[in-house]
Amino acid sequence: MSDEGPPLLFVALWGAFTLLMLAGQMHLIDRGAHIALSYQLYESADPISMAALD
Repeated sequence: MSDEGPPLLFVALWGAFTLLMLAGQMHLIDRGAHIALSYQLYESADPISMAALD
């Protein structure tokens, strides 16, 4: 077994966290939340949340 790269547990935990965050983001979008990515900002009177994972 090679010691190159990050530990498998770290990769698995980070992957699970990422999937949960994406599922939460999709849930918010389905409920009508206005979420913008960093390159989609525009002037608006409505509040906008920034997507954490892009």
